[in-house]
Amino acid sequence: MPVFEYKALDSKGRSVKGIVDADSVRGARQKLRGQGIFPTTLEEAQKKAARASFASVGQTRERKVDGGNLAIATRQLATLVGAGMPLVEALRALAEQVDHSQLKVVVSEVADKVNEGSTLANGMKEHPKVFPRLFVNMVAAGEASGSLDMVLERLADLLENQVALRRKVRSALSYPILMLTLCFGVIVLLLTYVVPQITKIFADRGRILPLPTRVVIGLSNFMQSYWWLVIGLIVITYLSVSKYANTPNGRRKFHRFYLRLPLIGTIILKVSCSRFSRNLGTLLGSGVELLGALNITKTVIGNVVLEEAVETATEGVREGSSLALELDRSKVFPKLLIRMVAVGERTGQLENMLIRAANSYDSEISAVVSSLTSILEPILILFLAMIVGGILAAVMLPMLEMTNLSGM
Repeated sequence: MPVFEYKALDSKGRSVKGIVDADSVRGARQKLRGQGIFPTTLEEAQKKAARASFASVGQTRERKVDGGNLAIATRQLATLVGAGMPLVEALRALAEQVDHSQLKVVVSEVADKVNEGSTLANGMKEHPKVFPRLFVNMVAAGEASGSLDMVLERLADLLENQVALRRKVRSALSYPILMLTLCFGVIVLLLTYVVPQITKIFADRGRILPLPTRVVIGLSNFMQSYWWLVIGLIVITYLSVSKYANTPNGRRKFHRFYLRLPLIGTIILKVSCSRFSRNLGTLLGSGVELLGALNITKTVIGNVVLEEAVETATEGVREGSSLALELDRSKVFPKLLIRMVAVGERTGQLENMLIRAANSYDSEISAVVSSLTSILEPILILFLAMIVGGILAAVMLPMLEMTNLSGM
């Protein structure tokens, strides 16, 4: 029979704690109440020990929880709260349903904080890597307005949209990266294994080989002799570029460069505008005031150039200017978004116009991703065929000459 540890109040209001055996949590509560003890926290001892063990091995060092798991947990909590279940019980029920080990522990800790009198937002604020600032601020607004279940539903929608958008972008980039990796692997295989085997035929002939053949043989000899140098240069270059890209100046230059890339830059801009519009619209719709919503939104855009533009626009709005005018002055946001923001400000429906803009950008991203994939596929295949075909032709050219000479 399971054993439960409890903290409770007795009939005189004094705090007590202890253990009780019962078939279930409900049975343990009934048993304690029959003894005149009213539990405030009740947890199976085995689970508590497992959680302590989890912490002892250092696994509770917080790391980010992926958006998919957080979206599922948020929607489940919204359903429980919307059904009228008290918040502490809803959180404990959620902790039992969640499969993600770290999220299970964090939700249990948040439930303990709420049970001690803290707000849900303050309990979540202690876990910034699990619940981002935007998430916490929306929960705080929902608690203040008495519409927590609706805000949690909006958060779940927001997280699901972000996950779907991220998958679209990854699918657009994964295919060309795979093809380029395959191309590089084939070239290395040809130069280090196939070409040396074939060129042995010409070693003792003493004939002057065609220029393309000499170039390919030279590359092959270089790869065989200095492959370590090639790998070392690639690693050093990667580490150097990564280190510079992590500096403030490097991030700014790289992010500006990304926006100027053909096709890829268009996708990055649309993704950033979609994030800006959807997050800002969701925050405003949840009751967060505009300046606070802008300060939160700028941290989730994902591009330094656009983040700085939003920061400048926020200062302009604080001084009494309109958001649309300030975004237009930045010269980085597209005209479509600026027009929709202007219409939203004039009609008092800014949050709705921002959500519409985000939906529009998501549709455009899907179209651009599909077009990019269809364009890149034949180009990369042709590129691979030209490289491989060029190497094979350079190797086969002297063999054809030898065949012609022997036939004369």
